[in-house]
Amino acid sequence: MWQVYQPMQLFALHYPEFDHFWQLELDMRFTGDAGKFLDRMSDFARREPRKQALERATFQHMQQQIGDYNQFKQAVDRSNEGDAYIWGPLRIPEVSPIGPEPPTRTAREEDFHWGVGEEADLIVTSFCNNVTAADTWIFRDWLHGFKWGRDTPRFFCPPAITRTSRALLFVIHEAQLDHGIRVPSEATPPSFALWHGLKLSFPQHPVFWKVHDDFNYQLEWWKGGPSNSSNGVGPDSLEHPRGIGLTFWWETDWPRRIYDAWQGRPLEEGIAFPWLLAKHDGKVYAPNMMVHPMKHRLP
Repeated sequence: MWQVYQPMQLFALHYPEFDHFWQLELDMRFTGDAGKFLDRMSDFARREPRKQALERATFQHMQQQIGDYNQFKQAVDRSNEGDAYIWGPLRIPEVSPIGPEPPTRTAREEDFHWGVGEEADLIVTSFCNNVTAADTWIFRDWLHGFKWGRDTPRFFCPPAITRTSRALLFVIHEAQLDHGIRVPSEATPPSFALWHGLKLSFPQHPVFWKVHDDFNYQLEWWKGGPSNSSNGVGPDSLEHPRGIGLTFWWETDWPRRIYDAWQGRPLEEGIAFPWLLAKHDGKVYAPNMMVHPMKHRLP
């Protein structure tokens, strides 16, 4: 639970022929071609600029609330007044950054070109949170070896379903092995990427609600979006409603029912056929998406 990336760190150490490594939790599924889906995530991250990448990763892009991705990007930029919370490495005493220095003195002087065409060292699959602001995160105070203690700037991006570069895994491994510093699993790749000034990206993949026309529930997650953020780094409110009815959220039970219906299993009494699936000529069709969690069940 605390260090789920260590096996991947060892794998990267012993298999130098790979540059990037996807870690997929065992309780997730794809309803389409997994390889194509992950390739599209990687393509998106490669096209992303470094400027405000973290800031964009702390909001959810809801098309119904804000429009297309370019409109979302512009809204995040306005919320940050053209600046960025992090420009270059996020400095802490324990880390000597390996990433490049920014091309301009401030983010305001750069026009979203830096990092475009560059592979992301970290691709996350859900929005990121500032640990020092997230009072209710159960792992907030679990860290060791940092001079600033609980004031050390950290970010977590649950779940631990990510693509990490070999370079990022190496600096994590070195810090843990040689210097004994550690943070929880879901904060490990994001925090180390930011401390080292490496590229982070959140390609926002499709997530659906169990009740597709429950707009009040959507607004509870939207929380006003970028225009309602006082610092441009995520919504001011870090509290979330229970995610029971989402296709991708750690506490949801809907993916199990989606997968059962898609595979032709009989649904439990009183459970409606998922609205995002379609029946045609005796077959059931699903959009290409990730669902998580989908716990094992005997036939």
